[in-house]
Amino acid sequence: MKFWHSFALGTTLAVLAGTGAQADALADIKASGELKFGLEAQYRPFEFRDENNNIVGYDIDLGNAFAASLGVTAVPVDTNWSTVLESLYSGQFNMVLGGMTATEVRYEKVNFSVPYMDAASGLLVTKASGVVDFAGLAGKAVGAGAGTPQIDMLTTCASNASVAFDGDIQTFDNDALAYEALATGRIAGYSSSIVALLEGSKANPDLVAMPWNCDGAFGGSWTAAAFRKEDDSLRAAFDAFIAAKAASGELEAMQLKWFGQSFVEALPTTAPTW
Repeated sequence: MKFWHSFALGTTLAVLAGTGAQADALADIKASGELKFGLEAQYRPFEFRDENNNIVGYDIDLGNAFAASLGVTAVPVDTNWSTVLESLYSGQFNMVLGGMTATEVRYEKVNFSVPYMDAASGLLVTKASGVVDFAGLAGKAVGAGAGTPQIDMLTTCASNASVAFDGDIQTFDNDALAYEALATGRIAGYSSSIVALLEGSKANPDLVAMPWNCDGAFGGSWTAAAFRKEDDSLRAAFDAFIAAKAASGELEAMQLKWFGQSFVEALPTTAPTW
């Protein structure tokens, strides 16, 4: 799911890294008694607010279990996804655990954990649109989540397939707004992670989610936690935690709970790098 587009961000983070980042994040977390992790609570089933306004989801379960392994309390921080990396470097939280897709552009700013979920992309369309594949989006308005890798994917795939959309790719701050745009006909297709779109289609019988990998142009996509470049001790602790949960079967249990299927066997055991 979720990407980065700010050209000036590299300079900003370089400045913030010297001021907001901490010398030993893991030691500081244990000393404070809190693990703060950044996310945007509008990405079901990774993180969303329930009927009591509590943030719940796959990432929350993972964050709670990781914090418990460190002997501290988990504190999810609901933030604006388009500025999540800036917020990480300004010290608003210790790590990003929010359904983030590991990408080369983001790797310039952060280091990733080992993957803990598949992040394959998908397309969501209305049954009434008649769209059954990517080519069917020609001449139609399309959208993607603000700050997600699907924006680049749609642009690249349209160019490769000589598909021209109706206007620029529209961006949405959360999936709910995109679903509304689909329902009202303002867009014909919306791209996000397939697991999130399948969740959305369950609640709306007029929507159809389909897998889409841009004919393999982007290779495999994986969800990983993100850390400031200097926070190696914290990243290593999270990697060890994920490995232990995968070995014990607990990671699979969490995936079955939130996604209805297991992705553990397909997950790489090394962190994405470029």
